[in-house]
Amino acid sequence: MSPKAIAVAGLSAIALAASGCGGDSDPEAEFRAAFKEKFGEATWYHHITGIEVKDMGIEITTDLDPKSAGWGPICSAAYGLAVDNETIDGGEGVGLIGRGGVGLGGCA
Repeated sequence: MSPKAIAVAGLSAIALAASGCGGDSDPEAEFRAAFKEKFGEATWYHHITGIEVKDMGIEITTDLDPKSAGWGPICSAAYGLAVDNETIDGGEGVGLIGRGGVGLGGCA
C-alpha cells in the first residue's frame, strides 16, 4: 500500500471518529435522529443533554431540577416513539435523569 493510500485511509478514519459515527450503536443513533426530527421544536427539547439506549430501555439525561415536574412530556414522547420505531418493546421503559444525576422518574 502506498504512503498516499495510508494517509487517505487514516484521514478517513479520523473524520469518521470526529463525526460521532463511531461510538453509537445503530439503534441509538437512529433513535436520537428520529427523536430530534419529531420533537426538536418542542418547548422541552432543549432540556435534553443525553440519550442512551440501554439493555432494558432508554435513559434520557436532562438539565431539569430534581424538583421539576416537567419531565412527563419528555418521557411520554420518548416512550411512544421508541415503541413505534421498535427501539424498545412494550416491556421496556424510559428513565429520566435530572441535574446532578438525580432520577426524575420513568414511564413504560
